[in-house]
Formats: sequence, structure tokens, C-alpha cells
Amino acid sequence: MKDINSINRNTKAAAVLIFVTILLLISNYFMGLNSKKTNETIQAIYNDRLMVSHYILQYTHAIYQIKETVSSLKTIDSDKQQLVRNRLKTIHEIDKKYLKTILTPEEKKQFRIFQNQCIAIQNQNKDKNWQKIIQLNQQTLASLEILARIQVDEGKTALIIANALHDGNRFFAQFEIALYIILACLSAYLLVLKKMKVKIKIPEEPSMN
Repeated sequence: MKDINSINRNTKAAAVLIFVTILLLISNYFMGLNSKKTNETIQAIYNDRLMVSHYILQYTHAIYQIKETVSSLKTIDSDKQQLVRNRLKTIHEIDKKYLKTILTPEEKKQFRIFQNQCIAIQNQNKDKNWQKIIQLNQQTLASLEILARIQVDEGKTALIIANALHDGNRFFAQFEIALYIILACLSAYLLVLKKMKVKIKIPEEPSMN
């Protein structure tokens, strides 16, 4: 009867050990998944937000150069046209990089507006309509300001997600520590049972002599 009880205790302990091990494997899996998502989120912040903010600064610089060029009274019209064309060419080169990033629906909308404003500047440059170009410049700067705000908002959202994933990993780490403590207690329990079993002496059969 004692042997049966001992076997039952060992079976239960083994079952708990297997269960705890499975929980550890699941916890490790989710920690790995969270770490991967965190890395992807950080890369997105850099590639799709910080780099885009840099592109917006380059756009802004080019737009201000156009404004200075067409406002200059010392520059002749043909030179103004050429300088504006060069600045617009620079803007179009930045467009290629910008469009390789992941854009939100609102960002796509505002970026199309900005591109259309640049096309309007190009058309007005052909007609040497400098005053109209100055007006369009103000509109493009307003569009760039909206795009910059989108970068800030999206960056904040991505940062919140990264922090949530980090908190999740911290929870799983604490959960794993608790499981390791349970494993240690179970191991100690099994060792104690084994020692007790070894110490039990089997009584000898009475001698017939």
C-alpha cells in the first residue's frame, strides 16, 4: 500500500514537472515573439518616422530656397527658372525615398497634396509667375507641417506599442522566475522522498532455527 502511495506521489510530481516545463516553453515562445515585435517596432520608428522627418527637413529647405530665388530682385528670370527647376528636381529625388517608407492613409493623402503643389509650382515657373509661386510655397510649407505632425503622432504610437511589448516581456520574465521556483521546490521534494525511501529498512524474515 505504501508503495502504491509512493508511486502516486511520484506520478503527480512528474505530471506537475511536465506541466511547469510546458508553461516555461510557452512563456519563452511569447517572450521571443514579443522581442521580435519590439525590434520591428523600433526599426519602423527609425525607418518610417525618423528618416521621414529628415526628408521633411530636406523638403522644407528646398521650398525655402525656391522662395528666396523667386523673391530675389537681382536674379534674372531665366536664372530663376533654372534654380527653381533644380530645387524641384531635388524634391523629386527625395520623393523616391519617401515613397519607399510605410505611409498611413492620412499621410498618403497629405503627401499627394504636397506633390500636386510642387507640380503647380513647376507649371507656374514655366510662366514666370513668381507671386503665385510664393503663394504655393506657403501652401507646401503648411502641408509639410501636417506631415511632420503625423510623424510625431505615429512615432508616439509606435513607442507606446514598444513599451507595452517590453512590459509583456517583463511579466513573462517574472512568470518564468515563479515557475523556476516551483521546479526547484518540486525537485527538492522528490529528493527528500527518495532519501526517505532509501533510509527505510526492510525487516528480515524470522529465522527458523
